[in-house]
Amino acid sequence: MKNALLFAIALAALGCNSRDAGELTRDVGQLAKTTGRAAGNAQLAGRVNAALAQRKGVDMSGLRVEAEKGVVTLGGHVRNAAEKRRIQETVEGIRGVEKVVNKLRIQPK
Repeated sequence: MKNALLFAIALAALGCNSRDAGELTRDVGQLAKTTGRAAGNAQLAGRVNAALAQRKGVDMSGLRVEAEKGVVTLGGHVRNAAEKRRIQETVEGIRGVEKVVNKLRIQPK
């Protein structure tokens, strides 16, 4: 945020009026928030993927994991109901997961 403010001040000094500089500061601040949220979502999805990859009895080849603001959505297919439960339980135990949306489908080989 400090860099955004310095950037806005520099542009103002180069000829932007105060309204333009204020709008620019706001836009850069929003960009920083969005970037921070995206990084947090990616970190959570990474933790989920790592935990599932280490879990015995879980085949990662058919799974999709998405994370947004603590909500993890699971998609794809699994071999049986036991694997589906195992994945759900694993994900629920991961730090930062507030809710799991389980859209996994059972598709035996």
